[in-house]
Amino acid sequence: MVNLQQQQKQFDDAQIKTVVVVMAEPEQASALIEKYGLTYLVLCDPQQTAYQYFEIPQGRPMQYVGPKTWLSGLRAMIRGGIGKPSYDIKQMHGTVVIDSSGTVIYRHLGRHSADYTPLEDVLSTTK
Repeated sequence: MVNLQQQQKQFDDAQIKTVVVVMAEPEQASALIEKYGLTYLVLCDPQQTAYQYFEIPQGRPMQYVGPKTWLSGLRAMIRGGIGKPSYDIKQMHGTVVIDSSGTVIYRHLGRHSADYTPLEDVLSTTK
């Protein structure tokens, strides 16, 4: 979420409204929003309804604790952005871009927990 916040100006310039869905309860999400100064909309989905709707799967162990996740975990730990998970660590993440008519025009499912969608891929959907 911190990386997304750092890219927010580019989303704003492309007229892309950023909305993040998290598995946290509202109190937990509020603490993160305040801690990191997030300016985009954060929606809470502790029952993972949106994840199911957009068919974002549960991961296998190597996808959420395997070697490909270690460097990103170390970076987060250095930033002070890692703590005890209070959500379903098996739930993979994804990026869904929805146009103004409600049509999904882009979808990326993380191959592992450190696989985030490149900014360029999201920006290219609006061209």
